[in-house]
Amino acid sequence: MHRVTTVLMISLALGFWLAGAAPAAAPIEPAPDDRPAAAEEKAPAVTEAAAEPADAAEPADATEPVQPADIQEEAIEAQVAPGTDLTGMGEVGLAEELARTRKAYERALQALRKYYLDSGSATKVRWADQEIEAFAKVPNIRYLTVAEIAGPELKPLRVIAAADALFKEGLDYKNYPAFPPGKKDYLKRAIEKFETIIQKYPDSDKIDDAAFRMGEIYGGWYFEDWTRAVLAYERCWQWDPKTDYPAVFNAAKIYDEKLQNRVKAVELYNRVISESNDQDLKNQARQRIKALTGK
Repeated sequence: MHRVTTVLMISLALGFWLAGAAPAAAPIEPAPDDRPAAAEEKAPAVTEAAAEPADAAEPADATEPVQPADIQEEAIEAQVAPGTDLTGMGEVGLAEELARTRKAYERALQALRKYYLDSGSATKVRWADQEIEAFAKVPNIRYLTVAEIAGPELKPLRVIAAADALFKEGLDYKNYPAFPPGKKDYLKRAIEKFETIIQKYPDSDKIDDAAFRMGEIYGGWYFEDWTRAVLAYERCWQWDPKTDYPAVFNAAKIYDEKLQNRVKAVELYNRVISESNDQDLKNQARQRIKALTGK
């Protein structure tokens, strides 16, 4: 009995010694959800978009740059305001609008190239050069002549010295004894002089003379522009129905031999027979009517 008691006392003493040697337990902190709301600190939310720099982009391949048309087409369509309403425009209005927009396009293209040149963008300067080169190859068709725009109502009412001088200069260029290809350049200058008369002095007594000479140039070997030739001849007799120039006969010959418009040719040959004072032209007109109609 005494031995058992001694063992128990030793076990108790050992237990107390072990309990005193162990470190004190750390205090238990409340869980985050159990903290008071006033003491809670929250970090700002970070979205996926904000996690990356705003201008982060995949670098373009330096060997194959993206063409402007591929990346700007939709943006251009969205930003450019609608142009002039072309609904109901006649030929003159449409042709003038085309000429205006062509010039505006060329000016904008040159300005864009200069901008890229000044900003040091060699690639875009090259793109602009390519477009300028392509634009230069687009045919610049002159759809209307000055005589056509002027209309059939002009009248040669008075002598104007400046118009007379222009007409003489035009004749000098027209009759200058040059050879191809230089001759055509002189003929172009002649047309410019004749057109200036019609534009600046529309009541000059030289407007019908200028129209006839333009008809000769357009209907000649260097131009062979039959449509413009007959128009110029028509303006000649429209502006001066009593003109001494064979404008009606020349137009009839073009409709007959070049444009293969038999109906119009016969109509004008009949006018020559009824209106011309030149007997030789009347005889030729009769012969051509017989050949075209069998009568």
